[in-house]
Amino acid sequence: MKKVTLQLSLLFVFYSSYAQITSENKLGVWYDIGVNHRVSEKSSIETYAQFWLYEVNDNFNFFLLKMGYNYHFNPKLIGTIYLGYSDFDGDINNSSPHTYENRITEQFLFKHKLSKIHLDHRFRLEHRFFRKQNSKSKVARLRYRLGTKFNLNNKLFIRLHNEFLSTPKSSKTVENRFYTGLGINISKSNNIQLGYMNRNTSNKENLQRLQMSVFFKTDFRKKKS
Repeated sequence: MKKVTLQLSLLFVFYSSYAQITSENKLGVWYDIGVNHRVSEKSSIETYAQFWLYEVNDNFNFFLLKMGYNYHFNPKLIGTIYLGYSDFDGDINNSSPHTYENRITEQFLFKHKLSKIHLDHRFRLEHRFFRKQNSKSKVARLRYRLGTKFNLNNKLFIRLHNEFLSTPKSSKTVENRFYTGLGINISKSNNIQLGYMNRNTSNKENLQRLQMSVFFKTDFRKKKS
């Protein structure tokens, strides 16, 4: 009886190990919501939240909440500083101890036209402070995103962008994120985007993710009479 029990236990362990899934095996989802409050000709306040799932509507992966102050140098150039907090579960199979992060981000966004194509360049420097169950660490990360937008009509548009992520100590790209999506203008200042992201990570993972985003803008500037 003991031999049978041992064999069944070994078989169960083998099956469990074999049945482990990876992040690449699943079509995950990212949910985003961003709100921009314009308070003056030169200033605006931005709030942003992001929620990742390893699977469609299941299996928590990542949550980010941040707030930023934007300084509008001119209509083409905006400088921003963000303060953020995140909660990260790095294991798709088990509910492992989470990693918590405080983040400071400096950003510049530059927009221009190349012929008839609208382009935007986003440069970010992130200072990330991690807290795990028994340890603390910090790391810096550089990000550059090149994007464009094509209007199909007054209601619909196509959004494309590609982002490269690296560290100041390395000239190599540690992650690449390619995104394409269909945008719907629900008003002059608000839109919804339904898209797809291909994310290649430093762990050589090739992740396929759906992305659903909502963006709102409000304007508290006094209207000129």
